[in-house]
Amino acid sequence: MAPNKSTYPERTKKILRVTLLGSASNALLVLLKLFVGIVGHSSAMIAEAINSISDFLTDIIALIFIRISGKPQDKDHHYGHGKFETLASVVMAVVMISVGVLLLYNSIISIIGLGMGTLQLPRPSRMTLIVAFVSLLIKLFLYRYTYQWAGLLKSSALKAKALDHRSDTLALIAVLIGIAGAIFLDERWLFLEPLAAGVVSLFIIHMGWSVLRPAFNELTEECLSPEIEGEITEIVLSTHRVEGIHRMRTRSIGGSYAIEIDLLVDGRMSVAEGHDITLIIERELRARYGTTTHIAIHIEPSSHGHY
Repeated sequence: MAPNKSTYPERTKKILRVTLLGSASNALLVLLKLFVGIVGHSSAMIAEAINSISDFLTDIIALIFIRISGKPQDKDHHYGHGKFETLASVVMAVVMISVGVLLLYNSIISIIGLGMGTLQLPRPSRMTLIVAFVSLLIKLFLYRYTYQWAGLLKSSALKAKALDHRSDTLALIAVLIGIAGAIFLDERWLFLEPLAAGVVSLFIIHMGWSVLRPAFNELTEECLSPEIEGEITEIVLSTHRVEGIHRMRTRSIGGSYAIEIDLLVDGRMSVAEGHDITLIIERELRARYGTTTHIAIHIEPSSHGHY
């Protein structure tokens, strides 16, 4: 898949708009879940409220970093500021994992307390069940909407938010089951409530890790996938008078690719002819991977043309 072909300002504006919608929704869900969780005596709903607070905080982080990442290159950042978007993904992932671990700990303590008889939990109200269902519908919409735009804009930060929304939908299903069991079954099943909170935490930890791993790889300059490098090689070698590739290095910078190629051509070729070939390759690569693609091509003589 090619990265976006929008200019940085256009792309950043769209990413910010999608993120703002998620942020406003999360702010509303924080107030709703926290109020209903406390009034309705639901530890699972309170856990979901804490999860929504972490979502809201990561939205704020994303807004700050994405705004920075949308700035064009300057004298201090020759490759632009795209890495700030990747850094936003790392920060969001760390927050998600931290919140997940905290919620898991509290859930385990509650389950142990119920089992030993040292903790008494009131039965949650039916209002918590309704709020959990409404929250699920909102999160399903946010996931589909955000994931669609993440694909169109090739945004790692938006993809991280989409995966976060997906983890929330799966967690809310567990919350619905846990709350329903605690409401409609006898007191022996009250443990389903903190168990549901524990399931929420596991989803959060899993999604945090799934966001952290690719973002960390990008920050540590991992090359592009073999499929993408194969596409690049095919484009280059299909160019007239190109005899081979001596070396190719690739990496991702936010929503853009960086491609460096040592190109083999006939050693008897003039400088002007070699330059024309590089212009053709640059045009083809940017047509495929977007106008913000960073390309550096070094011309080298092939062995039989070098004398």
